[in-house]
Amino acid sequence: MIISDPKFGKSHLQLASQLRTLRRKVLVTSYPKLRDPGPISYSRFGSFSKLPPRFQSLEDDFSVKNFTIPCEKSKDIRVMASCNGLVLLGESDNCIDYKNLSIWNLSTGFFRNLPGPSFLATSRQSSNDEYLFFVYYGFGHVSASDDYKLVFIKPALDVLPEVHVFSLRANIWKVITTPYSSWPNWGCGQGTLLNGAIHWVIRRRNENWDQVIYAFDLAEERFRQVPLPPVLWENEDDRNPTEIKTLVHLGGSLCILSRELFHRRNGEVWAMTRYGVPESWVKLFQFNVHDLPDVFSRSYSRWDMCFITESDTMVLILNKELFWIECRNEEKPICSGRYRVEEVQPEVPECSFYVVAAVYDETLVSVTE
Repeated sequence: MIISDPKFGKSHLQLASQLRTLRRKVLVTSYPKLRDPGPISYSRFGSFSKLPPRFQSLEDDFSVKNFTIPCEKSKDIRVMASCNGLVLLGESDNCIDYKNLSIWNLSTGFFRNLPGPSFLATSRQSSNDEYLFFVYYGFGHVSASDDYKLVFIKPALDVLPEVHVFSLRANIWKVITTPYSSWPNWGCGQGTLLNGAIHWVIRRRNENWDQVIYAFDLAEERFRQVPLPPVLWENEDDRNPTEIKTLVHLGGSLCILSRELFHRRNGEVWAMTRYGVPESWVKLFQFNVHDLPDVFSRSYSRWDMCFITESDTMVLILNKELFWIECRNEEKPICSGRYRVEEVQPEVPECSFYVVAAVYDETLVSVTE
């Protein structure tokens, strides 16, 4: 009865945040690639404590706890975002159409299904071709109203994109038109929550097709722009353009990853040390995949960044492994730790799995309608 009381969960979160006693964990999700109808293989969830900056023996530092989702199983449920211990789950077809949305508190077992937005992420047909766009989304908390909001942005070719906003308190969706015309960027469009706003990097439809950070304020439900470091455009190659994405920094700064879109051989991580101040952008580190032969020995085309720790250590994922990478004082990066996701025996022999990792806090938070 105590842990199911939303007021108690809120008070516990406030006190733990003030005392800095929140336990932060890494949640790893394995979900199948299978798209064709047939026998179902289910998504699997496991978590472990956030690893220290340096460690030698994985077995001595953490143990993985496996979780079962408390609902009817689906073959493509994945973690989309987290906020205050509430994890947003959804089923997606290649990040294009999301359904079976829900929020889940792994610490208490709290679970609530959410209605989906009233759109499919397909633009109208043009020249007999159907264009499919990645959907931008985010999830966060509004302190003033103690409300949690889910945001989806539907990109469009010839019209202003629509923003679909769901209030968990009111249990309704509403649609807002964005003031910006943009072109979808590459990759899945998960936003980064910071300072009460969700941030995405989007390529604008202007003369230079430049990229900019759009921040959606959850309380005011309005957009603002956050400038990127100008130096990022100096060496951009039209044959291999730059991909920029926002990142979760556990220390509270807005971060971005800049890398080559196609080859992904080089990477830079920047942090905005004073939010909203363009001059406060600093480069935390840069690296080349050839500096880490033990990590990128087999392939580097599909590596991705998961998050940045409080001590500015990168955590990236490649070939179903998580790697803790440190770069200090212009020195070559070193791998200070790695975690191999346990191989899953699929129920369908030809089915393989994707692996994603996210960070969540252990709380007692729940949300009632």
